[in-house]
Amino acid sequence: MARKQLWIQFALILLIANVCRGQTAPDSDQQIIRELAQQVKELQEKVAVLQSKLEAKGAQPAAADISPATPQEPPTSVFDGHGFHGIQWRGFGEVNYKVLDQKVPELATSGFVPGSAGNFYAGDFDLLLTSAITDKASVLAEVVVGEDDAQRFDVDLERGLFKYDYNDHLKASFGRYHTGIGYYNTAFHSGKWLQTATDRPLIMEFAAHGGLLPTQAIGVSFTGWIPSGSLGLNYLIEYGSSDTIRPEFNEQGRGPDDENNGNSINFGLFARPDGVPGLQIGGSVYHDRISNFQKGPTVRLGQTIVNGHVVYVTHNIEILNEGYLIRHAYEHGGPIYDMPAFYTQFSRQFGRISPYFRYQYINANPQSMYDDVKLRHGPSFGARYDFNANIGFKAQLDHTLRKNLPDLNGLHLQLVFAF
Repeated sequence: MARKQLWIQFALILLIANVCRGQTAPDSDQQIIRELAQQVKELQEKVAVLQSKLEAKGAQPAAADISPATPQEPPTSVFDGHGFHGIQWRGFGEVNYKVLDQKVPELATSGFVPGSAGNFYAGDFDLLLTSAITDKASVLAEVVVGEDDAQRFDVDLERGLFKYDYNDHLKASFGRYHTGIGYYNTAFHSGKWLQTATDRPLIMEFAAHGGLLPTQAIGVSFTGWIPSGSLGLNYLIEYGSSDTIRPEFNEQGRGPDDENNGNSINFGLFARPDGVPGLQIGGSVYHDRISNFQKGPTVRLGQTIVNGHVVYVTHNIEILNEGYLIRHAYEHGGPIYDMPAFYTQFSRQFGRISPYFRYQYINANPQSMYDDVKLRHGPSFGARYDFNANIGFKAQLDHTLRKNLPDLNGLHLQLVFAF
């Protein structure tokens, strides 16, 4: 770049010399000189634009290129686009309107008022931030501003991770993560923009929204590729601490259920065969110890959660199938509860619109800790329309059959956006 500038300066000096010498030149020579001067001016402008682009590229390199051995100049401005002093971020938001025909008050989360004919609520406002430290180390944070009762909002650090990718066979994360129980919890995080339906399947719903599983933990997670040829095997190992607190359905007056989870271990294995792009087949086994909040924190149970999943996702087809078995066994003898659950979801994109169908099922033992859930199952029908790459609208009809309770019908409208 410096050599090109020297040549341009040398050409300008020669041009000025010729202009000074040709003051008495004929009019035709003067015209040629003016044309040459105009061409040089245009060339200068192009060089200036090129130089500014190169400087901008050098001042804001890709995250993977930053390393201590190659320090970079700081950005010329404090904030530029989706970056803030090396931090890259994305945002997701939603606006909801929900109507239920319930006779008995149902669970209220994310701002929905239980027992109401219908109301608007904001749901979650999600910020995903990432920053590279070296070519192998990075930081990820997911901060969610969620709506609570009476249009109050709280801030939650959904994920906060220090990540180190040693190679394709060993990638480690330290901090707060979404547990790898199955597929959905790590494929779809907090932003509703990311998922096709308006809500998560109940079995994979976050505990704060009534879900049954320990969807979050603080600890360490390892994942990587297992040399397996075209089979594409991958492993997952997690060791961490959860603290699952879930509100009860139908407001039985006992307050939130605090499971006082002990340290957990989770093993997962899944395959992504090269011969069928988009296919993933796998499973996981999770184990920890929890308290029976109905009998006191000292009454402990072993909790084991087994998952199996088969999913197929391409650019316009989504087929999700997951099954779960939750086992609760008292440490000092007593009944053992095996509670099955599953969901299946199909979606096909036609241009801008993606109609979908989902069926979900949970059969919690009435004598277990989930006596407020019992048997719940039913279909959901909906469609998602994407106006562009950043704005979408969803409409979903739900029909839920509940044991010893009237069937529940609902309409859920949702505007989602990404920025």
